[in-house]
Amino acid sequence: MDKLMNWIFYAAHWFGSAVCHQFHDHSYQVAGVPLPLCARCTGMYLGALLTLLFHAWRHPRASGTPRPWILFALVLFFFAWAGDGVNSFAATFSLVPHLYPPQNILRLITGALMGITIGSLVFIVFNSLVWRAPSPDSIFATRREFFALLGLSALFVLIVHSEFALLLVPLNLAIVIAILALHTTLVTAFSANLTRPALNWRQALPLFALGALIALMYLSAIAWLRALLLPTL
Repeated sequence: MDKLMNWIFYAAHWFGSAVCHQFHDHSYQVAGVPLPLCARCTGMYLGALLTLLFHAWRHPRASGTPRPWILFALVLFFFAWAGDGVNSFAATFSLVPHLYPPQNILRLITGALMGITIGSLVFIVFNSLVWRAPSPDSIFATRREFFALLGLSALFVLIVHSEFALLLVPLNLAIVIAILALHTTLVTAFSANLTRPALNWRQALPLFALGALIALMYLSAIAWLRALLLPTL
């Protein structure tokens, strides 16, 4: 069990180093241990994973864009994420004005909102490119589904913010899965664009295997280069 836990921690920090700066003061501390992603990236990756799972559960092959007001909300989520990021960056330099003191809870919330935007976009791209006959249905059939996803995202934000000690292993494992799932899904989608689209999951599995392999390779390469060039970070 200890070896498995150590492997999860190592994998989380290894792949996390490929996508995040991992500054400890920007990260949540669970049982005194910093999470492998900063609060913003934690929200973004876990939010994207939650969104992908939600869409896959509700409308597995939907490729249609949501209603205009939902699209507008998704764009607002991006600007909230970007704005909080710029404010946080400016706050690191005492001579640069910023609007408010950065807080991890704001990083987590805006990251989770951005995760909804990213997850929704990736889901549309994936279904449009991988399947030979994707469904034209919207990824959000009703407003209730959109608000349900917002509610689930708020719940996971509260869970992470609690920093409950027993969440250390589950959160590290979820972060590993989120990083690999998001990058694998993207690579698989663009790989499918270069080949023949699949009719069913049996035909799609080789594409997933290729996508997972490529994602593992470039994430590991980035993590290795970072460890080589920036060993103190």
